[in-house]
Amino acid sequence: MADKPIYYGSPKSSPIYYGASSPMYGSSKSPVYYNSKPYGQYGAYGGVGGVGGPGNDKSLVGRLTMGRILRVVSQRWLTIFVFLLIGIIVSFSIYSVSPKIYEAVSEFTIDINRKSGNNASVLDNDMTVYGNNYAEIFNTRQSQWRSKKVLDKVVEEYNAENKDSNVKDTQLYEILADSKLELVRNARIITISVRSQDPKMAMDLANAYLRAIKSTTENENKERSAEAVKKFAEQAAQRREAWDVKKGELLATRMTNQIDRLHSERDMLQQSIQQLTVSISELSGKVTLLEEWEKLLVEVKKDPSSFGRLSTNIPRAPEIKTEHDAWQKAAGERAALLVTFTEETNEVIAKTEEVEVAKQRFIDAVSRAYEASKSELQSTRNRLRLDEEKRKNSQDQLAKLSEKIAEVTSKIDSLDQEARTCNELLKEAEMVLIRANQEADANNEIVRTNREAVEPTVPVSPNTLIIFGAGIFLALVLGVIFVLILDNLEDTIVNLSDIEGRLALKVLAVFPHVQRKKREHVAKYIIEDKYSHFSETVASLRNLLDSPRYEPLSHCLLFISTQPEEGKTISSTSLAISYAQSGRKVLHVDFDLRRPRSAKIWGIELTEDRSFSHCLQKAAGSNVDFARLVNKTGVDGLDVICSMPPEGVAPTTIFGSSIVSEFFAWARANYERIIIDAPPFGIVGDVVSLAVLVDSTIIMCCPDRTHFKPIQYCSRTLTEAGASILGVVVNDVEISNSSAFNLGVHRSYGYHYGYGYGYGYGYGPKKSAARVQGDGDNPEEESENDQPKSKREIEEIDAEASGVDNQFADED
Repeated sequence: MADKPIYYGSPKSSPIYYGASSPMYGSSKSPVYYNSKPYGQYGAYGGVGGVGGPGNDKSLVGRLTMGRILRVVSQRWLTIFVFLLIGIIVSFSIYSVSPKIYEAVSEFTIDINRKSGNNASVLDNDMTVYGNNYAEIFNTRQSQWRSKKVLDKVVEEYNAENKDSNVKDTQLYEILADSKLELVRNARIITISVRSQDPKMAMDLANAYLRAIKSTTENENKERSAEAVKKFAEQAAQRREAWDVKKGELLATRMTNQIDRLHSERDMLQQSIQQLTVSISELSGKVTLLEEWEKLLVEVKKDPSSFGRLSTNIPRAPEIKTEHDAWQKAAGERAALLVTFTEETNEVIAKTEEVEVAKQRFIDAVSRAYEASKSELQSTRNRLRLDEEKRKNSQDQLAKLSEKIAEVTSKIDSLDQEARTCNELLKEAEMVLIRANQEADANNEIVRTNREAVEPTVPVSPNTLIIFGAGIFLALVLGVIFVLILDNLEDTIVNLSDIEGRLALKVLAVFPHVQRKKREHVAKYIIEDKYSHFSETVASLRNLLDSPRYEPLSHCLLFISTQPEEGKTISSTSLAISYAQSGRKVLHVDFDLRRPRSAKIWGIELTEDRSFSHCLQKAAGSNVDFARLVNKTGVDGLDVICSMPPEGVAPTTIFGSSIVSEFFAWARANYERIIIDAPPFGIVGDVVSLAVLVDSTIIMCCPDRTHFKPIQYCSRTLTEAGASILGVVVNDVEISNSSAFNLGVHRSYGYHYGYGYGYGYGYGPKKSAARVQGDGDNPEEESENDQPKSKREIEEIDAEASGVDNQFADED
């Protein structure tokens, strides 16, 4: 196997895996998760670019912000200036070849004699109303004045005035089609504007148009007046016919419906209903009485002792009374015998039987009275029902008859009222017709010439100001759009707003450029100079990750990049050293199994039995003593696990096995911080399997080198896999007072407690394309001007670095 895998291309070229710019996964509005769970109480940093954040901008010009526009314009002003020169040249060419157009203007006014309200004449009220004010009248009449009829009249007037003219009528119609009729603002003057390359033709057509409008308006007034008079005559004839019809209908209705006979029938029905009502009332009272008697007789049959409640008017009342007296007499005699004898004596027994017989005879008499009362009640109810039916039928007849009487009366009254109304309308129409005939000769619209057109001497077209102004404006707009498109097509990150705005990823730290020749010198630079700008920036990132917000997510960190040579190995090594210097027990693992670098950085000689990749390859389900793989670095608290070049090792098989999970479980149990140096994302699939095993992931980025689409693809893929992305670390940035990396952003801090302290900072572009602080071995000459030469300079740079990093912590 080759020493360098095929996926490591040129440091300056973009990787080939991100051909499509559109998202490849699911909805564009998927939420961002930490380990497949929503963010905690602190929320998310605005989403992930390419998954619905601001970075997912598919327009050709890219995301438009004032800062980006100013930056691009300032960088590519020469291109915009070229567009401006082209615009001026094109404008001059258009002005030179454009034909000279002359405009002639004639003016006229319209006197409207139409009156309104009580003073309006008959024709004024009936003729066409073109509007309530002069502007509405003009807008309505304009369509008539632009009609073919009027244009034909204009051509006729022009030909009559210019008999020697050789101009064809079609040419005249084309010129008239571009003419204008306009109402002068705040005045009652209407202008006719005609444009032509011949100034005399423009003048003659404008005057001919004026005469055509004048004659056409006069003819229209006469036609409208005659039409209105004709309408009044037709209206009068219609009203006379209507009056005759109503008179005939009224007479026929009175003959057909004999209203007096209907009133007589209604009176007879009302008397019959009154008699039936009296009879029904009497029968209802009798029914009530019989029902009461029936109830009393039933009670007496059940309880003979209630005889006293019976009325003397009930049927068979004497018979009932006689039987009741006989029963009471026998009962009294029995009671007298009981005074002398006992109940067992024959006399008492005989008398008891006599009492029972008398009682039964009394009950039988009551029963016969009940049957008689019941029969009489049924007969009375039948009579009552018959009388009620008769009354109902009479009431129905009365209602129908009353309805018919009302209908006939209403119809006669209505016809009579309509006949009178028709007569009045007829008289009114005849009076209006007389007045219309008297006013028919009056003219209600008069066109008066205000000013005839004169031959123009100065052309109105082409307009110098419009042509050159539009040319310059369009050139500037096209120039700005062109440079924005070029900037967008470059697809590289150049400032912080690109990351936090377009990609919607949080910038955790900005690592300054360090002047060193070799990778191992840059990686261990933090050991050599603890007070340098770079060292303080790494320490600030460490402090940010130890803050309450990030501490639960920073036990096991994964450093990744979207392409080689972006500084993930140097950054992860520097952060591991910084953690160790703060007193933590740290493990730095080189998981870039295809191109391991940590052993070279620390000068560690490895054998296959201590090579991380080879041990994982040979594990095959057996237990591995991971402690044997640990190498000391000379930095207290910092251990590293390194790998040999990948001969005989299949990284894809290793990352898909369970031994990797077992290794992470061992590392978490033995170390306070684990820093993972991963292979580049996208070229191989190792990163996804690692990202879901760690607490969080940090993406590396280099200005003018890292591309948008790879980071968008990386963020989307890791998020959908359930990984947690903390943010971005920007690497290899030139620090200067003139900021091009973050154009227009200058921040300052001050503390005033009797003494002053403040500074400003910015990010500048790299001075050379060959100066890249990354994973490559490109040699680079040190510059004495880039190194501080005194203690005071060192303190100033350290203060500036601390302020930069504190600013990022404050933004969180």
